[in-house]
Amino acid sequence: MKRRSFLKSSMSVCAASTFLATGSVWAQVGESNAVSYTQRLTESDLNALQFTFPTSLVESPQNTLIEVTLNPVVARRYSNKVYVLFELSKHISIYGSLGEKVGEIHLPKTLGHIKDFAIDEQHQRLFVASGDAHSIYVIGFNGQLLNSFGEYGVELPHQLSGIKSITSDSRGFLHILNAYTNDVKVFDGQGVYQFSYGPKSLTKNTTLSSIDGYQTIRLLGGKFQDIVYTLDVYGRTTGLS
Repeated sequence: MKRRSFLKSSMSVCAASTFLATGSVWAQVGESNAVSYTQRLTESDLNALQFTFPTSLVESPQNTLIEVTLNPVVARRYSNKVYVLFELSKHISIYGSLGEKVGEIHLPKTLGHIKDFAIDEQHQRLFVASGDAHSIYVIGFNGQLLNSFGEYGVELPHQLSGIKSITSDSRGFLHILNAYTNDVKVFDGQGVYQFSYGPKSLTKNTTLSSIDGYQTIRLLGGKFQDIVYTLDVYGRTTGLS
């Protein structure tokens, strides 16, 4: 027995398709254009690329085994590869430009719920935002836990209190969209705090919901999550759409 909707989908970074340009997500153009080095992808985007989603056997409320298709929790394109975390999975699946699976990054068993992840291809590592809302784990492409950082709090600039979304820039620095302060906190690859930037330099009373970017940073915000703010990697505003 096979059902598509037995498990609920949870795209943890909402309205990600706002960042997508019309046309192929594989278009290779510069960061200044609509399609950039990195994009967040929705389940619909993956379906359009004819991805074959994995399946798993789960027990139904009626105590029968049902084969279900696993939905994506977080899906991100970097250059010509797509990295997808599926529900119930303890690894991130890697796909090539034709939708074919080309590899996996296994995640440490100690990790709990994953809120978001960002890929640093240059240094062969990924950053994972844990579901405890204030921890970041640095994991090598071989699945080894390299580092972890994050301190809960609301008083000091480096403290985290509700991670919404993360992205890694071209320097390997991590940009963390923090819920409580509604700003972005930047850490280097070793987890050392650098600086923060946020709505005060953008638009008054802006609510931010998601972050993406590599050579430029894109923040999704606005009352209806319909505004994309474009910044450089130092948090300086370059425009909005």
